[in-house]
Amino acid sequence: MNTLKSAALVAAMAATCASAPVSAYEAGDFIARAGWAHLEPDDSADDFSNLPGTSVKVDSADTLGISFSYLVTDHIGVGLLGVYPFTVDIEGDKGALANDDKVADTKALPPTLTLQYHFDTGPDFHPYIGAGINYTYFWDESTKNNSTLGGSSVDLENSWGLAGELGLDYTLANDYLLSAQVWYVNIETTARSKGVLGDPSLAGKADVDINPWVFMLGVGKKF
Repeated sequence: MNTLKSAALVAAMAATCASAPVSAYEAGDFIARAGWAHLEPDDSADDFSNLPGTSVKVDSADTLGISFSYLVTDHIGVGLLGVYPFTVDIEGDKGALANDDKVADTKALPPTLTLQYHFDTGPDFHPYIGAGINYTYFWDESTKNNSTLGGSSVDLENSWGLAGELGLDYTLANDYLLSAQVWYVNIETTARSKGVLGDPSLAGKADVDINPWVFMLGVGKKF
């Protein structure tokens, strides 16, 4: 009787495992992920040409992130990072803007395309690295009325830059997964301003390097 019970238990465990197979990534797999994304700028900025000694800095931001991987071979994949359009706050840093907590903001969208290498570490953990290119589109720039730049206009140039990434997926049942990813993205733009300090003749520009670290924690599924 004990033998029959043991055999039944083994059969039940085998059936459970068979109902939720876990396999390593392989050519043709498509992985979709979504979750919380945090952008932490590693920023620096030149002085505005029309306001010597005056510069700005960029605040961190949070948004919804999505990322995809397509395995061309068992180890080589193509990755894409996308985020829900988010607002970048620009704060005063030095000179005439030093006392301004926020002088302007802009909407940003930074899709990033990478070539990935996926390591073979077994069926559960899937680490990978990647490198590629980023394009950041800025729009809807505006200045804060009660700041030094109030009443002026600010325009940010769109940016092309390189990007690197590290990622780790942990596979759950039925090809669902947990994911953690980090990117370093080269975003360099030129900020152009007009009408600073209420003087329409004051027009200037400054190079601003945002260069954010992007951290993402999320869930996903392999198809």
